[in-house]
Amino acid sequence: MPPVQEPGASRDLDVARFWQRLRQNPHQFDLFFALRILQARGRGHPRFGKALRPRDEPLRLGQDPSLAFAPATIAEILPAKAGQPERMTVWNFGLYGPNGPMPTHLTEYVRERLRQYDDPTLARFSDIFHHRLLMLFFRAWSDPQPTTSLDRPEHDLFGRHMRSLIGYGERTHCDRDAVPEHAKQYLAGHLTRWTRNPEGLTSALRLYFQVPVELIEFTLHYLVLDPDQQTALSRIPRNARLGVDTVVGSRVPDAQGKFRLRIGPLPLAQYERFLPGGADFQALVDWVRNYVGIEFAWDFELVLRREDVPACQLGGAVRLGWTTWSFSGPAQHDPDDFRLDAELWLASRKTRSRRSAAATATVPPAHS
Repeated sequence: MPPVQEPGASRDLDVARFWQRLRQNPHQFDLFFALRILQARGRGHPRFGKALRPRDEPLRLGQDPSLAFAPATIAEILPAKAGQPERMTVWNFGLYGPNGPMPTHLTEYVRERLRQYDDPTLARFSDIFHHRLLMLFFRAWSDPQPTTSLDRPEHDLFGRHMRSLIGYGERTHCDRDAVPEHAKQYLAGHLTRWTRNPEGLTSALRLYFQVPVELIEFTLHYLVLDPDQQTALSRIPRNARLGVDTVVGSRVPDAQGKFRLRIGPLPLAQYERFLPGGADFQALVDWVRNYVGIEFAWDFELVLRREDVPACQLGGAVRLGWTTWSFSGPAQHDPDDFRLDAELWLASRKTRSRRSAAATATVPPAHS
């Protein structure tokens, strides 16, 4: 069995191999591509353009003064020496050359000093500015790119911009629920709208879960009245004016404050993922919370494909009340009688947990 390499050692090996390829064929690489690879692998260094000192960066950038039009972006890779890192010279950006801002005779002078007198003084002085300008040029290209930000997830600037659009800009606001942050960023267009229409929620759920989803509006449910709002006969009548505020019972019907999500038809394996405790149950709840908030009541209805209805028999892997149906033969339609108020179910579980904890705390310790 080969030895397992540590992640840091593996990155160092990748960087060494890439530097070797750069030295052999520098003209085959684009400048931004090469810098992106080196930045992604250099986890021990700041991102290019963000270092406070040049010595904190793993390479130096400069320009090869030439009067020819650039046939490639990278001119050559000079080896490290005297404690200095590798030097990468470019053709496509700088003060000199046919596209540079300096007069042509200065390019001729700098090139002559390099070639004829082996005097790089002026070229290296110019590289002080070239290095910083090239790093900032790369930074200006890299920051708006969604893919380059993922090369260093701990410095995902583009992701932070996207999260800021939906109110999760700071890292402390991330990973608070079962919905991955990248999914929220991908669907930020739905989450940034002031008008949260049904089409936006169904579109997000269909895309995320890859299942058919339908939203049924104006679902009938009942609002429970507080005791002081219920009709009562006493010395001081309370809500007892006939035809005005009299209510018979402790709840009233309402169809404006609730909607229903109809999910399916689904195969059995995917159907079970949406049941409480399943892999997709909490993600469904969190998606609705992120999109709708807590203003509306809602429940969901699961539809199982009729050919996937499990047989109700002893020893079968069925869950009573959730995946059991009493059919005398094959199902004639897709079962759609499972409905669950997810928020109410979660609230009941929390209440039950608190009661269990309180009961455990009040049990006197056993004495031997």
